[in-house]
Amino acid sequence: MSQNNEINYDNATHNGDNNFVPLTSLEQAISEIIKKLGRNSDAVDIIDDLADFITDHPSREIIGLEGKLVNGNRQDLCGRAVLLKNKFERKVAKQQMSIIEQHVYVQILSKISTVWHEIIKPQIDAGVSRETIDSLIHSQINEPVHKAIVKYDVGATSESVAGMLYYLTGKCHIVWAPEC
Repeated sequence: MSQNNEINYDNATHNGDNNFVPLTSLEQAISEIIKKLGRNSDAVDIIDDLADFITDHPSREIIGLEGKLVNGNRQDLCGRAVLLKNKFERKVAKQQMSIIEQHVYVQILSKISTVWHEIIKPQIDAGVSRETIDSLIHSQINEPVHKAIVKYDVGATSESVAGMLYYLTGKCHIVWAPEC
């Protein structure tokens, strides 16, 4: 909104109730990617930023998704986590030739990683309950990220977002175990 309470419609969306609401920063980034790149689906090399996310974290022991969840005492998530991570991994493989998808994935994976390290992981380190962690993941990652991407990809689901979180876990970018 501007100083005189006018909405910049380039940075707003219609909420279905005849009201325009400001886009989140993630929604704005995805919108700008689509505007700038259009529907150009030319084959391209994987952009460096995405390559950083789809490769294993260089300074962490590679123990895989299940090992990370076991270390974080979250065995309860293993079955679903593996399924959703694999589903997202297949989607990345299918879309690797689309520059738009690559840029969108960088924005989303970066958002998930940032929220994890700034909000979720400190709570894990502080020893808060599983329920609190799960609630934070839902409110700080799953809901806002899903809201941002579903406008541009109607096939994106809340489970897609969870798959991205588990994908980052499997690649050792996210650690579930508390630090001593």
